[in-house]
Amino acid sequence: MGWQSCPFLVTPLELEKAFEPFKLVINNACVPIDYVNTPVEEFLKIYSAVYERLVDGDTFAGKNVGLLKQIAITTNLSDIKFGMEHKLDGKWVKAVIHDKRSVLPYLAPFTFRTYTENGKLYVSTRASYLAYCDSIFGYEINFPRFSQSDAAYYGLASEKELRAYPDYERFRKNILGITKPFSFRLNGSEKKTAVRISDEVKKCLPNLYCIKSQGIEVL
Repeated sequence: MGWQSCPFLVTPLELEKAFEPFKLVINNACVPIDYVNTPVEEFLKIYSAVYERLVDGDTFAGKNVGLLKQIAITTNLSDIKFGMEHKLDGKWVKAVIHDKRSVLPYLAPFTFRTYTENGKLYVSTRASYLAYCDSIFGYEINFPRFSQSDAAYYGLASEKELRAYPDYERFRKNILGITKPFSFRLNGSEKKTAVRISDEVKKCLPNLYCIKSQGIEVL
């Protein structure tokens, strides 16, 4: 199964606006037994810390990786089912129960790296943000993209029939509405990317370590 993504960097206030219709849920780790969802304000604190480090030109390593927490979004908490209750470090915990159709869109940091092949400039955003902390650019929203065999396995025509697909599209449209594609120049070549940035963020981009370390000129 592949993934479709919308990578972006916006200010914390802009992200708060994009979150307006959504609830946030940790779906890849154990949570306290009384957990319902993660308040938007709690995640925005994490995002703000990441954002400030990025625009200050800092990198992430060691203990700072703890800031980079994946979290899922949904407009319908009743679709989220918890189970697998057990004790962990003496406390009762639980986790989201997944089935074939309960995949949620999730947020995670993404990396930004450039390379040249056969004289042509390319951009990669798929490297592990844990392995390449100095290349972190911002966050992305991720959702599955089905191949023909995936569709057959799930018994669906495409990933668009998954319950959470409208949430992925709605959040993506929220981001597209407040951003523009990031374009840059490197070694005389210009490149328009799929990364979305807001006008406010554009002013700070030359400070990002992954931009200045590669000698990228923001257009």
